[in-house]
Amino acid sequence: MKKNLFTLLLITCSVSGFAQNYSGYKTENNIGVNGAFFNPANIADSRYRFDVNLASIGVTAINDYATVNTKNFFKVFSNESLDSIITRRGVANAGFLLDADVFGPSVMFNIDAKNSLAVTTRARGMVNIDKIPNDLLNTLENNGDNITFPDTLTSNKFGVTYNTWAELGVTFGRVLSDNGANFFKGGITVKYLAGLGAGYLSLSNLDANINKDLLGNSYLQNSTGQLSYGASGLGSEDHYKVHLAGSGIGADIGFVYEYRPDHLIKNSKKYKFKVDLALHDLGGISYTHSSYDGAYALNTNLNPNPPIIHSDTLQLKRFSGVSNFTDLTNAITAANPMLTKTTAASNKYMMSLPTSLTGSVDYNFISNFYANLGGMLSLNSGGSKIEKTHTVNYLSLTPRYEIKKFAVALPLTVNDIDGFTAGLSFRAGPFFAGSGSILSTLFSGKTEQADFHFGLHVGIMKKNKKQKAVKESTTKVTSTAKVIDTDGDGIADADDKCPTVPGLAKYNGCPIPDTDGDGINDEEDKCPTVPGVAKYNGCPIPDTDKDGINDEEDKCPTVPGVAKYHGCPIPDSDSDGINDEEDKCPTVPGVARYNGCPIPDTDKDGVNDEEDRCPTVPGPASNHGCPVIKKELIQKINFAAKSLLFQTGKAVILKKSYLQLDNVVRILKADSSFNLEIDGYTDNSGDSIKNVKLSTDRANAAKAYLIKKGVAAKRLNAQGFGPTKPIAPNKTPQGRAKNRRVEFTLKNY
Repeated sequence: MKKNLFTLLLITCSVSGFAQNYSGYKTENNIGVNGAFFNPANIADSRYRFDVNLASIGVTAINDYATVNTKNFFKVFSNESLDSIITRRGVANAGFLLDADVFGPSVMFNIDAKNSLAVTTRARGMVNIDKIPNDLLNTLENNGDNITFPDTLTSNKFGVTYNTWAELGVTFGRVLSDNGANFFKGGITVKYLAGLGAGYLSLSNLDANINKDLLGNSYLQNSTGQLSYGASGLGSEDHYKVHLAGSGIGADIGFVYEYRPDHLIKNSKKYKFKVDLALHDLGGISYTHSSYDGAYALNTNLNPNPPIIHSDTLQLKRFSGVSNFTDLTNAITAANPMLTKTTAASNKYMMSLPTSLTGSVDYNFISNFYANLGGMLSLNSGGSKIEKTHTVNYLSLTPRYEIKKFAVALPLTVNDIDGFTAGLSFRAGPFFAGSGSILSTLFSGKTEQADFHFGLHVGIMKKNKKQKAVKESTTKVTSTAKVIDTDGDGIADADDKCPTVPGLAKYNGCPIPDTDGDGINDEEDKCPTVPGVAKYNGCPIPDTDKDGINDEEDKCPTVPGVAKYHGCPIPDSDSDGINDEEDKCPTVPGVARYNGCPIPDTDKDGVNDEEDRCPTVPGPASNHGCPVIKKELIQKINFAAKSLLFQTGKAVILKKSYLQLDNVVRILKADSSFNLEIDGYTDNSGDSIKNVKLSTDRANAAKAYLIKKGVAAKRLNAQGFGPTKPIAPNKTPQGRAKNRRVEFTLKNY
């Protein structure tokens, strides 16, 4: 892959994200001086009396050109092609953004109850590439390997912009209004901007044809357009030398409204919900052009068509290896007359800041749990001016749990470039860290975005306010003043909180209260906060078994039940443990697996189907529910087994045994329900292992004969037991002869 300027930018930006630095963290309340960066109004009425940021770093990036396979990401470090981790999306005009934001040492403190001040430092860097034609990017990156030539390139406004600068800011926040439940504050940050380096490149009104010559090199023909570029400080002739290359003034403005149902809230949550709105990065930095600047006209119609291989056409390989403005200037100069300088750029130019509008609604829905719905709108993307950097638009929903020393947030975001992402951020004491896309990346195994942030800040929290006592009256009734008691309850109207209704001094002249409004005053009410009846001393009618049916209507007051059965449980008429509503046989005890019915007996032989090996044919339990086999058949089978003879020491059946074996075949064929067990045995003479094998082989020999005669193998089971089950003593020749046998067992199950 060619290492030109665009490939380097692709490597830089291919792991992408959206321009929402400090995702999740920025929605919190307990972030001290760092809140000034997100909305200057945040420092007014802050949770902190004093707070210092030590260092915080946030980095985001974005592109709509490629998707990264994160599982293969580290292959790029083993000299493998970027194609192993990057899938190009094939958009017509690609865009890239890289944004790095560092909060330096910053401090915030309260001037008084309404006013707060912060001094902040910050370093920032941003790169934008907008509307680069996909085919041009592919050509510069891969010599057009993925393009069908000839091809047409058009672009109204392709631009590359970068800006690197530092900020020194002073933020003033003030409480603008506090009238109980409605709380309103505002803030402004004024920033001195120290430009470290900036540059731009614009290619507009491009109308080009791209082709390949006989050597396979890409070139432009019949092409027109306008090119302009410039740079100062970092990235120009100074390369990476850091110095002041430009300066300017910037500003942030913000407002916050909070709804506080109780303006004397005792805890640190303060509000039920709040709405904030902020305008960021107004202003710009004035730079002086380096020698690398100017405006050029593109015109390849001067070249012969078809091209001559060695003619001075606008071969795109001229730009192979371009990685800085020096290389670009040399390449453009060598491309004359296809690229001709028209006018020199002015000595000064203004690089605008990435102006944006942010807003959010934060809702405290229970205890320390919050949900924040917010977003950002870029105010300076698009337009004809190239000397600027800009953010992208997004909308984010962030649920979070937050207390003074700990917080965790789950930002769920949709942006207008590559859709949905899910992230995670947390704060523990002075340390915080997170990412707005880590969860979606981990779960999907691929990404078009990534971002991270972390940092340290320390501060001193405010103490919780305590509710103030009611202010005592400063007026006193003199001994000579006339006492007025309108309701005649013995309490002067000046001291009577209910001057027209007779009451008691105990209640400041008011009647005994009835808090629950059930007509029973609190002094007689045993349940003063719950409406009840006099019969139960002001308490509700009891529900002893807690089934929702009060005892007066509950026919089973001590056993939980249902209203359908007047508070009693659902009945179980047959007492089989399955209630009647689920029991398909409610009057006959059964089991759950048959929905409360007994286990069925299909053939009605008294053996249930679960134990009946012949469930559709009646038979006695002694034969497992199968019909009894006739005695004469069993006798024939046994006789055939006794007549079965083998060659001595071998599993070869003697021919004189065939007649009886054929009788067994006829019996089995006559009734397909019959199965046959074939068991072989030996005496204890010789090696036991060999005897087991011999008995098994003889049983299998009988089985093989029957199969050969047409009996299905699945109806036959042959096994050998050797000398393990003698039927006579092995001490005599007669006993050993009896033990050398094969037994047949006829079954119909």
